[in-house]
Amino acid sequence: MEAIKDREKILKAVERYKKVSVVGLAKNVGKTTVVNYLAENFLNSCVMTIGRDGEEKDVLDGAAKPQVRIKSGNFAVISSKYVPRGVEIVETFDVPSGKVAFVMAKIDSEVQTVRVGGFEFTNNLSNYLLEFCDKIIIDGAFGRTGMASYAEAVIVVTGVAGDLSKNILKIKKLLSRKANREIQEKIFGNENFIVLSVKGNILILDPDEEFRKALEMSKDADFIYIPRVTDESTLSRIKCKVVVPSADFVLADKGNFEVLKETNVVGIGVNSSSTKNDVNPRILMDELKNIFDDIIIFDVLYDP
Repeated sequence: MEAIKDREKILKAVERYKKVSVVGLAKNVGKTTVVNYLAENFLNSCVMTIGRDGEEKDVLDGAAKPQVRIKSGNFAVISSKYVPRGVEIVETFDVPSGKVAFVMAKIDSEVQTVRVGGFEFTNNLSNYLLEFCDKIIIDGAFGRTGMASYAEAVIVVTGVAGDLSKNILKIKKLLSRKANREIQEKIFGNENFIVLSVKGNILILDPDEEFRKALEMSKDADFIYIPRVTDESTLSRIKCKVVVPSADFVLADKGNFEVLKETNVVGIGVNSSSTKNDVNPRILMDELKNIFDDIIIFDVLYDP
């Protein structure tokens, strides 16, 4: 009965949050299954996505994309060109990706959600849509964890598809700890610049013009704050503590850094089967629970 309780726990955990992001760490890990599970259990919710472009097949592998299920009275953001029967257009928006429709299901329906724009634009639109509904469920995309830093709560989905050990490293990266208050206070107000603390002195540098200089100075610094996306090569050249805006600013799967904004990972959804192989769901869940003992581990399809 433990797995059933875990499925109930994740619903309880996200109940109090208005904006929940579901992030998939590899292809075919069951991310949309988790999104549908949340949408089916929360009334007056809206599903939107950061990754789809409204097409029926995945551009990477050509497989048919799973439909998002919305119950009667719930909402979704879809392409204004493909509005199926059973849903009603509430409002339309001209967005960077084209024209989209905010729709409400009049009966239980299946839709294809559509990407509206980048992370910040998606966040701003979701804030507006909360005037119409109680909860936004954001369907993340493979390789796009950036929405996690905007959400109040994050569910990470992993499984046997892809390299599980690498996915574990990605989860640990999302859980990177927050810089202490003293460091935060030295950065606040200069979040768009490089900030170095050198022998008690705070230096503010231009990230475009003085980036190389900042890397050289890091050998004498207590910490360096980098306001832009950083890769593994850059991290290896820095000789002091590194602080970034949030974990998604680091492209490497792992690295020693702290963040200004933590990612609130409330659950890890697992998919114990894939098109290539299957594993015992209990073994997979227990393995993850041994590593992430303070996070809810659940499988919405596993019923012991």
